[in-house]
Amino acid sequence: KKVVLELGGSDPFVVMPSADLDAAVKTAVKARVQNAGQSCICAKRMIVHADVYDAFSEKFVAAMDAVKIGDPMDDGVEMGPLSSVEQRDTVLEQLERAVAAGATLHGGAKIDRDGAWMRAGVLTDVDPEAAFAKEEIFGPVAMLFRAESLDEAIRVANDVPYGLGSSVWTNDADEQARLVRDIAAGMTAVNQMLASVPGAPFGGVKLSGHGRELGPWGLHEFMNLKAEMRVD
Repeated sequence: KKVVLELGGSDPFVVMPSADLDAAVKTAVKARVQNAGQSCICAKRMIVHADVYDAFSEKFVAAMDAVKIGDPMDDGVEMGPLSSVEQRDTVLEQLERAVAAGATLHGGAKIDRDGAWMRAGVLTDVDPEAAFAKEEIFGPVAMLFRAESLDEAIRVANDVPYGLGSSVWTNDADEQARLVRDIAAGMTAVNQMLASVPGAPFGGVKLSGHGRELGPWGLHEFMNLKAEMRVD
């Protein structure tokens, strides 16, 4: 039987020097706290060019620290609890391993109240080769990487077993074309947050799944094509 598998991801969010940093930061925060960070296609690894790394990092860490947490039905609240205490504790365990491996954690602490609550956080000083850096953090914590060049940004983006989606931020047309072509992912958003669109194929490569959903491509996944041949 044919199957379509839509699995996990650890999507890269690449920021190059020509990007609108304020827009990139705002979108990066939304990606990490939307649904308390529990979205397979939201960016989880922020890969920022060295020329703008410090400026992006300062704005991003501050914005994540300022995320308002509470009842998501209340006005102004940006993030609610995670889906379960077990999932929250899984994220906290990943953060413990990250810090033990040399990363620096900004925020990301458990909130001492009933339920699956924690603060949004950012991991910096991340070794791309560390075991935790290859994992999906399914919670409101981002990993932040510095890239010295476009080539390095692409290498880090691809250096995980996942390939679901990606988001790239640059106003250089050549860089856009290169990133879209060379990042190993089923979907790439340019200067915006990746989203599921009914008319576009949805799915990934590597351990992120098999096959496509949505659009005519998704319909074909549920069909057996039959060829008809005739002699005139």
